[in-house]
Amino acid sequence: MDSDSIDKVAVLNALMKRLTEELDEAIAASRDAAAYATNEESRAESKWDTQGLEASYLAAGQAGQAREWAQAMQTIRAQRESLLAKKERVLLGALVECEVDGETDCYFITPAAGGQDLSIEGHPVTTITMQSPMAQKIQNRKEGDSFILSNGLKGMIKRIR
Repeated sequence: MDSDSIDKVAVLNALMKRLTEELDEAIAASRDAAAYATNEESRAESKWDTQGLEASYLAAGQAGQAREWAQAMQTIRAQRESLLAKKERVLLGALVECEVDGETDCYFITPAAGGQDLSIEGHPVTTITMQSPMAQKIQNRKEGDSFILSNGLKGMIKRIR
């Protein structure tokens, strides 16, 4: 993989697109669950019938997930310029290429929405937050620095953008 061919703007745009999709899905699911919870068919027929109550809990959970996606998008938008700036060390906004046990992976350090697997021009990029175990191991390192993961595997920072 050649992370020089990966544009950080493309990574950020792909992440925002993914978050928009997740937000739309959570909103739709919340609306569907809320509609079912208040539908005549979900009215309890006995004190043991909890379909309507369960649907209302599901609607509340989906609404909460939608709020989390919206907050993540807002956080990323607010920090866009800083995230896109070139980095010399592994910091927030760094696009980092690491080699671990002969395998090369690319990570984008984001303030929110870690764990998203993106494909940028055919190259896989995983978003991680600074709280993630991987980011904790590579934080503040520069190109050429090595690190050891919790499982004992050794890695090296190949490239930072």
